[in-house]
Amino acid sequence: MMDINLAGIGIGPFNLGLAALLSSHDNLSSVFLERKPGFRWHEGLLLPGTTLQVPFMADLVTMANPTHPLSFLNYLATHDRLYKFYFYEHFMIPRQEYDDYCRWASEQLSSCRFGEDVMDVGLETASDSFVIESRSAAGARQHYRSRNIAIGVGTVPFLPQWTRIRATAPLLHSSEFGKRRLELANRRRVTVVGSGQSAAECVLALYNDLTPERIAAGSSIQWITRSPGFFPMEYSKLGLEYFTPDYMRHFHGIPPSKRREIVANQGLLYKGISFSTIGEIFDLLYERSVGGRDPGLSLYSNCTVETLESAAHGSFRLGIGHNHLDQKTVIEADAVVAATGYRHAWPDWLDTLKGSVLETCEKGDVIVGEDFRARRCDGGKGHVFIQNAETFHHGVGAPDLGLGAFRNAVIVNRLLDREHYRVNARASFQHFGLPAHQPDSSGSGDFYAHAS
Repeated sequence: MMDINLAGIGIGPFNLGLAALLSSHDNLSSVFLERKPGFRWHEGLLLPGTTLQVPFMADLVTMANPTHPLSFLNYLATHDRLYKFYFYEHFMIPRQEYDDYCRWASEQLSSCRFGEDVMDVGLETASDSFVIESRSAAGARQHYRSRNIAIGVGTVPFLPQWTRIRATAPLLHSSEFGKRRLELANRRRVTVVGSGQSAAECVLALYNDLTPERIAAGSSIQWITRSPGFFPMEYSKLGLEYFTPDYMRHFHGIPPSKRREIVANQGLLYKGISFSTIGEIFDLLYERSVGGRDPGLSLYSNCTVETLESAAHGSFRLGIGHNHLDQKTVIEADAVVAATGYRHAWPDWLDTLKGSVLETCEKGDVIVGEDFRARRCDGGKGHVFIQNAETFHHGVGAPDLGLGAFRNAVIVNRLLDREHYRVNARASFQHFGLPAHQPDSSGSGDFYAHAS
């Protein structure tokens, strides 16, 4: 059995960034385990022309250590692309290149072990260490003993209840779109459900594939969302400060009873569509409607899909209700793309640790502290770090790539038991709390003396 300081479970961008930072610390041994055979990032949405929604500095390491050899700029230098990127003049890098960069970084890290599926994690009380059991694709089993673990299992596609039918036509989550784009392009009527960036990218790709000749022959795309509209993501400079360590710390200081409600009202900070994607869709609509032509794309907001049934000739009937009008209708489609988001994929073995090792809240969730440690209830000293916990723990920035290096710097500092990385420096111009108390200059000491 291998003994290590930290075992990372799952290798997405966040745990990969942690592995990268730990590679600079020889005194901290680590292993990161991933069941996939190699690194892949949202491979079903690596569409041509799509980019990250964060600047290139939101790589694995730069926001914690800009001189790290696994930075994106060093990736460019290694691949003789520095000048090409220099003249590219875009802050947001192609999604395909980010995927390639992360795969390149993973190949430099001996601590990253792909093709190992974690089957169980248990606590060995004698050593106060976690024992991790993994299994390779060939069936071989491996055991690791680690004082600390970092859970980075990520998310899985969420499909609403109405999708759970025996489909006779293409019915898929947007995460599969890239793999099935050609199949969808050959369908006469395609309906996309959702209002976020993934939905918009699916619509734009389908619309680019839809020729004027096919529109004239009756082909079409329908874009439906229960949201009030097709709104852009907040991208003003002060709005972006909600994705800083400052706001994350502020949010964690808010009573837990209020956090879920706050996050529920911050959707446009992270769930909207980029201005550029909205612009491209609108411009195509404008150009294709010249002369009163049918543009081939219809958009419907405030509409909720309530039912989905298979219909004749390999098609669907969608039952739709309007959120504000007391009206319902039925539309037909030959394919449906559900851009309905993701949910956290917490492993079954985590449930066995709840209550006995990890403290939970009234909803059964682990309680994650400001330093990203799950609170233990058994008095054990080893740390259980949670990568990208639910947003009600740390706010809307929890899943943001730009805060990954900061979170990993906090984790490494905790493992080292000292501040190796500067994580407490002020990051935002605005203050998220109250101003400091300023007594009345007249000496009365009454803060409200001149209020009226």
